[in-house]
Amino acid sequence: MSLVHKALTALLWGIGSMLPIQKNKIVVTNFYGRGYGDNLKPIVAELLRRDAGLDIVWLTADAAAERSLPDGVRSVAYTPWNRVRELCTAKVWLDNNRKGARVKKAGQWYLQTWHGFALKRIERDAEQTLPAGYAAYAARDSAQTDLIVSNAALMTKIYQGSFWYSGEVALYGSPRNDVFFTPQCSCAEKVRQALGVPEGCSLALYAPTFRAGEGLDAYCLDYARLRSALTARFGGVWAVLVRLHPHVMEKAKELSFDGVTTFDATRYDDMQELLAAADAVVSDYSSLMFDYGLTKRPCFQFAVDIEAYQKDRDFYFPLEQMPFPLARDNQALEEAVLAWDEGAAARAWEDFCQRFGIFEDGKASARCADWILKKMKGGGIG
Repeated sequence: MSLVHKALTALLWGIGSMLPIQKNKIVVTNFYGRGYGDNLKPIVAELLRRDAGLDIVWLTADAAAERSLPDGVRSVAYTPWNRVRELCTAKVWLDNNRKGARVKKAGQWYLQTWHGFALKRIERDAEQTLPAGYAAYAARDSAQTDLIVSNAALMTKIYQGSFWYSGEVALYGSPRNDVFFTPQCSCAEKVRQALGVPEGCSLALYAPTFRAGEGLDAYCLDYARLRSALTARFGGVWAVLVRLHPHVMEKAKELSFDGVTTFDATRYDDMQELLAAADAVVSDYSSLMFDYGLTKRPCFQFAVDIEAYQKDRDFYFPLEQMPFPLARDNQALEEAVLAWDEGAAARAWEDFCQRFGIFEDGKASARCADWILKKMKGGGIG
């Protein structure tokens, strides 16, 4: 950051610090400007349902993010001055990532949801991999945070020990996972229509995480072989939806999708809707597997580069302790699909939940909304 940029940033925050707090305003930031999704979407939906007369601002980085917002949520472009102005005048901040605000005033509240159960080591536990200056940036953000929402005893321990954080952690569950407890969820039909998937197809979602390198070698799933195995084990006709991580979404154009049996879901903004729609999931090192486990549907690990990936981002526990079958190549994945046993899978998931203290009951959004509305009314900590 240049000296001019630093001076301009300091000036903006100095001006913002003098602006009055608007007692009915909430500012929401999803991954630095992405659209209506992740843990923040269901919290905002619950606030809208309660019709509390709030001014809900969502900071958006592009037109697609802006278009994703529902009625009752005001889009503001994620520009330096807009961001400073909105944060400095809000009563409550909601975020699922670091925000790096320079100023937080007395009477403002900050709820942090983060963005998933951790398999890969994060924050201070992976400090040697973090960019220069990130630790100080994260510590400042944590010092401003009033509440972190957790969905597991393991995550509570990580927040308390590795986030440069000494505040309250609440075992509320993950708001984004409330969708799995919603009866008569219409996500499958919505996803089919959005992606052009024929009626009657069962949906297999392949959603690998990103790698530090630029290659696509790790994304070598044999779609036809997977579909054949799924049909042999579960019956029916299957379509494969492929969703690359947002960090590498531009790489999707280098992959092949026929629009008949394989479909590009990379730009489908709401991962939880894709998970709720999916009849089976294949991933590698992504936290989405721990969300999908709640459905009790078939979930498989397809990880061909474990040793290389582990050198970059080590794990909190061995992949072999995961409750999902681990395959290192397409042959092993085919065998895992054909051998999948519903009872054994359910037992593995329940054992995993007990070991790491996973807590989800579909009421996380309501708990967050209760906390937020209490703060909007001037309530104290807790």
